Amino acid sequence: MIAHTRKQLVIMAVLLLAGCNSQTGSDVVPAQSRSKWTKVERPLAIDVRVGYATAEGFWQSTSPTDGKQLVSPIGVRISCHRTEGTCRELDAVVQFGVLKPDSVEYQITSWSDGGVVADDADEGACGIGHRLAIDFRTNSVTVTDYPKKVSSSEFCKPYQDANSYVLHGGHLVAYPPPTWNALAKPEGKQ
Repeated sequence: MIAHTRKQLVIMAVLLLAGCNSQTGSDVVPAQSRSKWTKVERPLAIDVRVGYATAEGFWQSTSPTDGKQLVSPIGVRISCHRTEGTCRELDAVVQFGVLKPDSVEYQITSWSDGGVVADDADEGACGIGHRLAIDFRTNSVTVTDYPKKVSSSEFCKPYQDANSYVLHGGHLVAYPPPTWNALAKPEGKQ
């Protein structure tokens, strides 16, 4: 009985390995080799010059509550130009495995020796305000999303509480690195 079971296990292992290495169009990736997002943190560095400030890193929720976490990782570069009166947030967002660029523009409402405060004018369908605060003294960057109007729609219900995120220095890494073949044909094409 044990020898028969061992033989079945060997056959199943051979079939599994053969299935993982076949070119059938859908590769099975063993769980231990799947990429996972990993945070590589370093101290946040805000570069402040006359009329100009930049910072980069990734957003992290200030709340320990599961429902207040970001759905996907967001790498960020922020640049503020005092003479233009704007701060631009350039994002690299991975949503459901798809890498997408994004950007947000904020209008500077105050700039002092202590820092910059800027607001996003695009409230969207749910009337959500976004406030960016860069504090030169504490070397910190936060963004707060808050409702500007009460909404009873089911779609807007999750956005009726304020959420804030702090910029962490460093970057996000998919580890182990996923493979990339720049010459591969797009999925679904022969």
